Amino acid sequence: MRISTAQMTNSGVREMLLRQAEVQYTQLQLATQKRVLKPSDDPVAATSISFLQTEISQLEQFNVNGNMAKASNELEEGVLASTTDILFRIRSLMVNLGNGTYGSDELNSISVEMKERLSELIGLANTQNANGDYLFSGSKVKVEPFTKDTAGNIVYNGDQNQRMLRVSSGVVEPISDPGFDVFMDIKNGNGKFFTSSNAANTGTGIISTGSYQAPPNFLAEPYTVTFGTDINGNTTYTVTGDTSGTTVVPATVWQDGTAITFNGVSTAITGEPVAGDVFNIAPSSSQDLFSSVQTTLDAVNAFNDTPAGRALLTNTINSMQETLDRHMQNIDVVRGKVGSRLNAIASENNSNLALLVTSKSALSDVQDLDVVEASTRFSQQLVVLEAAQASFVRVQGLNLFNFL
Repeated sequence: MRISTAQMTNSGVREMLLRQAEVQYTQLQLATQKRVLKPSDDPVAATSISFLQTEISQLEQFNVNGNMAKASNELEEGVLASTTDILFRIRSLMVNLGNGTYGSDELNSISVEMKERLSELIGLANTQNANGDYLFSGSKVKVEPFTKDTAGNIVYNGDQNQRMLRVSSGVVEPISDPGFDVFMDIKNGNGKFFTSSNAANTGTGIISTGSYQAPPNFLAEPYTVTFGTDINGNTTYTVTGDTSGTTVVPATVWQDGTAITFNGVSTAITGEPVAGDVFNIAPSSSQDLFSSVQTTLDAVNAFNDTPAGRALLTNTINSMQETLDRHMQNIDVVRGKVGSRLNAIASENNSNLALLVTSKSALSDVQDLDVVEASTRFSQQLVVLEAAQASFVRVQGLNLFNFL
């Protein structure tokens, strides 16, 4: 078989190029530390690598979300803890207001501190995070949640949506609570009804916050307790429905501290009410935390140092104290939820980290290069390439005319 010079040259060049390609491929492997450089190198491994990289990216994002959720919930927990401390102080001030010996100077001092505490509460309710987002505005993160209207009342400007973040493939955790649920939507009084006294009362009657035990947990209408006297000169009370005008309890002789019960309502009036004094029992309605404190402040500022004036202040304090206690209970419930969320987030983060380690290890097994094997192969390929180049030079030097 005859082999032409051109054929030998082309064959030699082709083989050298192949050896150079092998050297270049191994060099790239060593430079990138990757075994698979393109899908065609190992289609099965390439599919596994793509899947594992997606999974790792997802797990890393879950951890970022988890850290964000943790930071937000920790901020909320801190704000609620400070709010609880302030409420304890306000409640202590309310107890002090009930001191019957305090004069106008002492009451004024309490009023000044309570006003400052109220400002603190509003400030905490308008807390912003490091990004400038309001914590308690629901999904309206750039809207200040609590502001004063033209009448001086605190209004809520956020919504009732709860912001959420996915912290694992199957778990979505809240990162805050809407301010409406935390500070606004609490029933006043004992949660079923709210007691109060008429500002025009001239006696010293004090009405208790009472309790409600009727099977249907609602009051049909507001009720008025009106005091009078019978033909024997005994102090009596009558209970009538404000809406229906129905007399629920006819004129009954009153005794200090004796329970007044009707339609599941149970309360009592102590002190010395007189004929014409009126007390109100109304179904509980939502009352925000700030107006509860403000109502107490207004009662202190309007205080009239008379027996009737002290009774009016005491009645207001008692009802607002009950309402404040319900707000404190609600904040404790919210703090409990925040604590549960923090535990869940920590658990999911730990789980994600474990999965991340496993996935990265699996990716390393499939994708990473065996450096020792590749280095040995690279050395062998260089030797082969050099041998090919040397043999090509010698073959090219063969010429029949050299022997003529």
